[in-house]
Amino acid sequence: MRRLINLFALFLLSAYSGWAALTYDGIIYYKINVGGFDYAAVQRAENKNITTANIREMAYGTYVVQIGNSAFEECSSLKEVTLPSKLTTVSGKAFSGCNRLRSIALPDKVGNIGISAFASCFNLSVINLPLSLRQIDDYAFSTCRALKSVTIPDSVNKLGERAFYQCSGLTSLRLNADVTSFGNNVFEGCVNLESVTMAPIVSTIGDYAFIGCAKIDSLDLPTGLKTIGQYAFSECSGLRHLKFGYSLGIMGAHAFEKCTSLTSVVMPPYMYNCGQYVFAGCTSLDTVIFPKSSVNVSIGAHAFEGCTNLRSVTLHDNNFRIYEYAFKGCVSLPKFTIPSTVERIEASAFEGCTSLDSVTCLVEEPFAFGKDAFKNISPKCVLTVPYGKRAAYIAAGWTTDVFKGGIVELPAPEGIQAVRVDKADKGIYYDLEGREVLQPEKGRIYIRDGRKVLVK
Repeated sequence: MRRLINLFALFLLSAYSGWAALTYDGIIYYKINVGGFDYAAVQRAENKNITTANIREMAYGTYVVQIGNSAFEECSSLKEVTLPSKLTTVSGKAFSGCNRLRSIALPDKVGNIGISAFASCFNLSVINLPLSLRQIDDYAFSTCRALKSVTIPDSVNKLGERAFYQCSGLTSLRLNADVTSFGNNVFEGCVNLESVTMAPIVSTIGDYAFIGCAKIDSLDLPTGLKTIGQYAFSECSGLRHLKFGYSLGIMGAHAFEKCTSLTSVVMPPYMYNCGQYVFAGCTSLDTVIFPKSSVNVSIGAHAFEGCTNLRSVTLHDNNFRIYEYAFKGCVSLPKFTIPSTVERIEASAFEGCTSLDSVTCLVEEPFAFGKDAFKNISPKCVLTVPYGKRAAYIAAGWTTDVFKGGIVELPAPEGIQAVRVDKADKGIYYDLEGREVLQPEKGRIYIRDGRKVLVK
C-alpha cells in the first residue's frame, strides 16, 4: 500500500511540475516526445561524484524511457545503478568511463544500446542483454576489460563497429542472433576469448570480426553461414580445429591469414568466392581439401602463400582457375594434380615450391600458364599429362626447361598397347606406363616406334 501511495504522490508531483528540467536524488530529468507521445528521460547526473543512481520510474507524470547522451559519462565514482522498468534506450556515452561500475541489469524493454554507451567501464564484469534488444551500436562495450561472458540474444539484428573491441577479459561468447548488420572489428582484440558459439541461423560474420583473438582453439561455424568477411579470423594463432557449414559461399580476403596452429581444412562444398590471402601464412597447415561440388570455385591470389608445411592439396573438377601466387612458397608440397576443368594458372602460382617433384595436369587442351608459375620448383619435377597430349603440352610452353624431370603421358584408357609416334620421336623408347626411357635395360619390354619390343 505504501508503495502505491508513493507512486501516486510521484505521479501527482510529476504531473504538476511543468516541463522544466526536474531533479530527483541528484539526477536531472527532461521531457522527450516519441512517436507523438510524451515521455521522460534522464538528462545527466547533477554531480559527477555520484556513487549511486536510483533512476525513477516516472517524471512529469509519465514513464522514464531513455537515458540521455552522456548522462553519466565519466562519473568515475558510480558503483550502483537501478534502471526503470519501462526503459527502452540507453543513449550514446550514457555510462562511458564509469570505471567503478561492476554490474548493471538492463530491463526487458531495452531495444537499443547507443554508441559507446558503456565504453571504458573497465570493471564492468556482468551485464545481461534482454531479449528485447535489437541494436548494439558502435563501441558500445569497447574496452570493458572485466567483462568475461556475453550472450547476444536472437532479437539483435545489428552489432556495431568495435562493439566489444578490446574486451580483453572476455573468455566466452554466445551469438544467438542472425545479425544482418555486422560492423567491422566487433570482437577485435579480445585476446582471451576461448569459446565462440554461434546459432545455426547466423548468416554473416563481418570484416575483422575476431582478428587477433589468439586463444580461440576451435570453430564449428553455423550451417546457415553464407559470408565470412575479410580478415574475420586473421591472426587467430591458437585456432587448431575449423569446420565450415555447407551454406558458406563467400570467404573474404585474409579471412584466416596467419592462423598458425591450423593443420587441416576441408573447404565448404558450395563456396564460389575464395578470397585472396585467405589462408596465407598458415604455417602449420598440412592438408587442404576442396570437395566435389556443382559450384565452380577459383583459388584466390596468394590464397595459400607461405603455407610452409602444406603437403596435400585435393582439387576436383569444380576448380577452374588458380590465381597468381596461390601456392607460392609452399616449400613442403611434393605433388599437385590440376583438374581437367582448370582454365588458367596465373603468374607465380607455384613459385618457390621447392619440393614439388610431381605435377599431374588433366587438362585436355593445354593453355599457356602465367609468368613464373612454376619458377624454382624441384629440379626433379616430372609433368604427367593426358594420354596422347605430350606434344600439345610442349607446344603450349609446358617444357622440360620448367619440368626438368621430364614430361610423360598417362596410360591409355585400357592400358598402353602402342604409342603414337611423331616424326621427331622415332627411335625413342617408352616404358609401359608411357614414360620416356633414356637407357633401356636388356630383357625388358618397351614401346618403340609405336610397337612393343623386347630389348636383347
